Amino acid sequence: MPRPRARLFETEFEENLPRISKLHKKHIQNGLYYWKFVYNWMIPEEKAKLDIVNAILPNGRRKYKIHQMLSKETKERLSPHVISVLVLMKSANSVAELRRLVQWQYGIDQPNLFDGWNVE
Repeated sequence: MPRPRARLFETEFEENLPRISKLHKKHIQNGLYYWKFVYNWMIPEEKAKLDIVNAILPNGRRKYKIHQMLSKETKERLSPHVISVLVLMKSANSVAELRRLVQWQYGIDQPNLFDGWNVE
């Protein structure tokens, strides 16, 4: 059963994402950014459980909002990550910049940290 619509994301997160994506807050592309910056941090077992309890429908969407189907433990585990991304998001002016900040913070794909810089 889906849980009531309790927020996983802080209101600030939901306000800042459209600011850096330059899209309306309900634009479907913003949902993909939630996956990239938050839900991709779920462990494989959590993702597998989500695909069982809230399977992807033929239209590519899910019946329920993802945060409604996450266990309490998953929400608690992701919460510090959401806060960390929010702090970085407040410093970013674009999704590309946020991606670089997250990569730097978590030590992922370090060579791309300097993409676009004219370093001689």
